[in-house]
Amino acid sequence: MTEPVADTERRCNLASGFWWSVVTSLTSIAYRTRGEDDLAKIWYKVLTSEQGERYGEGLRKLGIRDDEPPAVRAAKYHFFSNSIGGLNMQYVEEAPNKVWIRYIGPNGTYPGLGMLLAPAGQRRVVFSSWHPRNGELMGCPRLGYVATKFTAEGDPYDEGYFMEYDHDLKPEERIRFEVVHKTPEYNPAKAPKLDPADWPKARLLKGMRNFARDYARNATHVLEDLYGELATTGIITTAMRCMGVQLGKSFAAQFGAEGGGMDAIETLHAGMLEACYEEFEVITRTDTVLEIRRDTFFPFVGYVPDPRREAFFEFQSMATRMLNGHVRSTRRTEGQSEIWRFEDIGEWLW
Repeated sequence: MTEPVADTERRCNLASGFWWSVVTSLTSIAYRTRGEDDLAKIWYKVLTSEQGERYGEGLRKLGIRDDEPPAVRAAKYHFFSNSIGGLNMQYVEEAPNKVWIRYIGPNGTYPGLGMLLAPAGQRRVVFSSWHPRNGELMGCPRLGYVATKFTAEGDPYDEGYFMEYDHDLKPEERIRFEVVHKTPEYNPAKAPKLDPADWPKARLLKGMRNFARDYARNATHVLEDLYGELATTGIITTAMRCMGVQLGKSFAAQFGAEGGGMDAIETLHAGMLEACYEEFEVITRTDTVLEIRRDTFFPFVGYVPDPRREAFFEFQSMATRMLNGHVRSTRRTEGQSEIWRFEDIGEWLW
């Protein structure tokens, strides 16, 4: 059955918020424990993973024509793909060979005052990782990217322009930083539009959800590539515990969970799984016990090592603890499924 668009919107907004919180939590703990240089490596690898394979396919899916100027094609790609991902974007075509894009604040990756704690240079790493490769991926060695503003450095948005020069660029010339105090004004009426027949609202919403989910998966894989499974499990454990402390009650409120009883705990955890389009079933429900069988493990597909599952479960465990200090949270595996058990033992646990 086709899901009503209002339900899709509710679920995808909640899921996107959850997955971006996971990305922020993982990268923040990695920064805290490993330092700024490692954070730069993480973001570089996250942003360049599978980039070559997906770029051409992305241009086609977004309806960007092969006969458009390279600067236009590159800017449209980032404008469309990031808009679908939930970012507030602007596009200004100053000339066929010079096209501006802006990522309007606030910074979504490090929301709230978290942006003040993230190293300012991290934004320069982000734009040095992805944007200079557009020309290479399109077979246009004349195309470069010039970054002009950064929110982390006190500007109102992250900004830059794609420029097609009259000569081929060396690899180190494909990214340039330039202070430009006054840049062209955005006119929404002149901004490119996705074909609504190809991109109905439901598809846009699911694209936003997938965008955040992919970042969470890629960030985890990058951490494992850099640090191995054992150290990454430690990062995930700490990140999910802290995320449960900071956001557990907030997510519970978003799902309509009230109080700290088993009703609230079920509303939070079943609601989160439902919002993320997981396959699950509530298999036990009494006044003191809740058991949920989870059959998928997004953002991952296929086999997922049990230590990673256990580490991510720390969010559910800590969020439950924030709601009710009498409830013990445990998990066990049954084949490829896992069982979450929440039991009110009638006394203070902590």
